[in-house]
Amino acid sequence: MNMLSKTLIISATLLAPLLVSGCTSTKSQTIVEAEFLKIAEDSCKRAQKHDILEKLTNDAPSRVLVLAKKHAYKNYSAIWIDNKNVATVIYEYELSVCGPSYLVSMQKEANHDNSGDYEHSIKLNDDGTYTWTQHVPFEAAGVLESNIFTVKDGHFASTKAENPAYDRAFEYGPITGSDLQLLQNSVDAELIRIGEE
Repeated sequence: MNMLSKTLIISATLLAPLLVSGCTSTKSQTIVEAEFLKIAEDSCKRAQKHDILEKLTNDAPSRVLVLAKKHAYKNYSAIWIDNKNVATVIYEYELSVCGPSYLVSMQKEANHDNSGDYEHSIKLNDDGTYTWTQHVPFEAAGVLESNIFTVKDGHFASTKAENPAYDRAFEYGPITGSDLQLLQNSVDAELIRIGEE
């Protein structure tokens, strides 16, 4: 056996375990889904505990501001701020960072399968982002939309939607200063408008 043959055999012997381990390191769909849903749950819990600002990256400086329940002002905790800095009181369930965990939680509570209003899927992309696809609320069965979630330090950092107007970057709280004052002013105005103040 010549030196070249010996070298090839040694190289092949050393590479074989690497090739096999590379093949077995591919995550199963079950693991991908479990990892994504854990990130989704952790992100929503973080937002609910520490406040969150969702900045619309395609319509700056529009943003959604949601306070943690314990920081709620007169039982209100969320506003939408348009690009002219005009705020509107909204419900906190409109929070994008909590979308996936809310849907899966409602599906489990309803003891429903992955169809109809609860239809969803999760895909791990080559760049480490996740594509979350779900049924569009109030649309017919099978009408779906997708969002690509970027993850940083185990939490959602941003989401990119099929409609770029809804692309958002997430900044976890606490919310202070002028944004907090804007929420309080908006809530006061809303309570006067509905005759509860």
